[in-house]
Amino acid sequence: MTDKGLSGSSLFVTAQVQAAYPARYYAGYDATATQPAPVTAWYDTWSMSSVESLPPASQLVPINAADWANTTGFRLPAGKAVQNGGIVDYTAPPLPLATQAANALQQAATTSWAAYGMYGETPPAAWQTYLASLRALASGADTTSTQLPAQPALSAAAMPTPGVSVGAVQKTHTEENAVSRLEQDLALHLTQQMPTTAGQGA
Repeated sequence: MTDKGLSGSSLFVTAQVQAAYPARYYAGYDATATQPAPVTAWYDTWSMSSVESLPPASQLVPINAADWANTTGFRLPAGKAVQNGGIVDYTAPPLPLATQAANALQQAATTSWAAYGMYGETPPAAWQTYLASLRALASGADTTSTQLPAQPALSAAAMPTPGVSVGAVQKTHTEENAVSRLEQDLALHLTQQMPTTAGQGA
């Protein structure tokens, strides 16, 4: 969606542009598409530096000044379409199920690899079934399902363990304190076992 509005710079509006686009404000759309056809652009033709790339006014829908100024309920970046020469509210149809499945499969593969594959683990059966179902929908092999399968939860084994980082073992405060106390006890024991040399001559 493009919005060809006031550019902020002073533009000279020629009589030819005014004659070619007398309504000034227009909505653009694909004139060959089945209606309702989504609005693809809003044009303030008198404020454009060039109208050479625009369709002729006969292939645009004229907009009055009040509707043009209404940027909260009318001149919106999406949600409007052309039907029978007028502007109507429009809700885009959902993506085909196969397209939704292909998108979900890409995300699921990334999630599965991050949780299991990169650690050399085999994904649980629930995840294998989920991936297979998405693959069947995306490829068209599944022609009976009407919605995407629910994504399974990650197993507890795949969740990060507190105190452990990837590629290295991070000691907890309790472990560090225990090691410190053990080292102190060992040092004291070795000190007590050392022979006393005080009072001996050279």
